[in-house]
Amino acid sequence: MLSLNIETSRNLTSVSLSDHNQIKNILNVDSERPNHCELLSPLIKDLFESIPFNLNDVQQIRVNVGPGNLSSLRVGIATANSFGSFAQIPVYGISSFALYAHSYQSKSKNLVTLFDLRNNLFAYARFVRKDQDLILADQSFKLTHDDLVRIDMNDCTLIGTGSDKVKIEDFDKHLGLNIDSSFKIDSSSLAKVNLKFNSDHIFENIPLMPFNTFSFVS
Repeated sequence: MLSLNIETSRNLTSVSLSDHNQIKNILNVDSERPNHCELLSPLIKDLFESIPFNLNDVQQIRVNVGPGNLSSLRVGIATANSFGSFAQIPVYGISSFALYAHSYQSKSKNLVTLFDLRNNLFAYARFVRKDQDLILADQSFKLTHDDLVRIDMNDCTLIGTGSDKVKIEDFDKHLGLNIDSSFKIDSSSLAKVNLKFNSDHIFENIPLMPFNTFSFVS
């Protein structure tokens, strides 16, 4: 099933085509400041010019609905909503929590995705790997730094845009904690998510809306 994948949660404008999780083509433009309004539509056009597919071949659209920069998210979501409605194909909104968790290869038992809200607040989700499955174990979308450091981080890897705001020593229980603030996603991450994963993080109701109603630090 050919999928058009759209990622605009940060400064990166990224689009890709995937078929059964295999990336057929991907284009990324990373700007110092978000410029999705000008970049996204031409990038989608360019995406199809070098491969034997056209827009009529697309059978579904996947788009990151956040957490992320609210203005940036809206550009990608509006584009996905419009094209999906016009083409009458399914549009799936996938949370950044699920995108990071499905894309990161971790040897830790627990994987924590953390996003930096403004005003010293964080959004958090913990995932546990069981055999080949990824299970959502815990989540909270409005934590203070004090709340966060009380969470048991033993045998965890912590990723996400909030990971550079914390240190291993901040946590009371951190045996085996690894913080990887370098990990980032692009539109290829959307192809890796199982759409049956969790209804709290996979959205199908059109029009899709941003996961967060206020702006996150990107």
